[in-house]
Amino acid sequence: MPRGALAFLLFFTIAFAQIEARFVVHDHLLENGELKTYVGTLKRTVHSEEELLDWIQSLERPPKNARFVYSKERGWYAVEKVGYRVPKEEALAAYRKAVAEGKKVFYLPEEIIEPELSVHALELRGIRELVAEGVTDFRGSSWNRVQNLRLAAKRIDGTIIPQGAVFSFNQALGPVDEEHGYKEGYVILGDRTEKDVGGGICQVSSTVFRAAFFAGLPIVERKAHSYLLRYYRPAGLDATVYAPWVDLKFKNDTPGDLLLKTYVRGTKLIVRLFGTKDREVEWKGPIYLERKPPLPPREIVDESLPPGTRKQVDWPAPGAKVEVLRTIRFPDGRVLEESFTSTYKPWGAIYLVGPKPPQPEETPAPKPTPLSQKP
Repeated sequence: MPRGALAFLLFFTIAFAQIEARFVVHDHLLENGELKTYVGTLKRTVHSEEELLDWIQSLERPPKNARFVYSKERGWYAVEKVGYRVPKEEALAAYRKAVAEGKKVFYLPEEIIEPELSVHALELRGIRELVAEGVTDFRGSSWNRVQNLRLAAKRIDGTIIPQGAVFSFNQALGPVDEEHGYKEGYVILGDRTEKDVGGGICQVSSTVFRAAFFAGLPIVERKAHSYLLRYYRPAGLDATVYAPWVDLKFKNDTPGDLLLKTYVRGTKLIVRLFGTKDREVEWKGPIYLERKPPLPPREIVDESLPPGTRKQVDWPAPGAKVEVLRTIRFPDGRVLEESFTSTYKPWGAIYLVGPKPPQPEETPAPKPTPLSQKP
């Protein structure tokens, strides 16, 4: 056969060949404290190099860090996504070789890109399961308050607390100012409600405190709010922060590191701690030791509201002295009993009101015309 005819025949065979390309995929899981690897194969019948290149493009992806997911059947487990890259020239060469040899199947070459945080890394650090979670509800919050708490939750999301380390909320959060995206909102300063940047961050610190409390971790520093706010019910499980003077701190005394994750679901803020669960926690409360009636309602003028507007932003709450009890049971038989006492001042409803509408200028009454006098 002439050389030119042979080359044409080879080109025709490659261009219109029907062959099955296969691509090996890998899935890594961390389930019930054990690493598991699943290997599968994706298959695609290709008729040309163009089809093969299109499929290769759909296969390539960046890696994704390990994360914990939940299902009713399996509970909490960690998954990751490795990244894939297919060397195109090598893939085309493998395709052409398979066609030339009359094969029906060939495998694509691949390069696996590991994520920065893999399930294997989680397992090595002792981050294997859900340890505890805290939940609060921010229903009824202003738009600015919601934006602030969402931003603060995002900033601390993914924090890893090494074994033996003390977690500082303020340090994990970083600067709180307008340059970092925070909005102006109403905060409690002493006995007053005033506008300040970052109103709503205490929703996040309170939720973190609940997760640490239910995990049975030693609380190093915690201060309750001055008032019993409805966002933090039940009472006695809140924690205020105001950098650099007031912080929330707790120690990781578990056998491994802890991973702190935040979630917003509707009007609920959730903080979960993943690690190695080595203790059982029981709690009781709130136990009201004292009660005082709420204060009368107050109005605060907000120049951004239309004149005549009256909007309730806080609700009355009684003053109280509250106790919450925590019992921690360790595998070696040790039992630790603790009491957390919080004192709240009475609080009244707060209404934002628009400025008073400007009063119309009074038109001066016309002066009386003097009567003409007869000569």
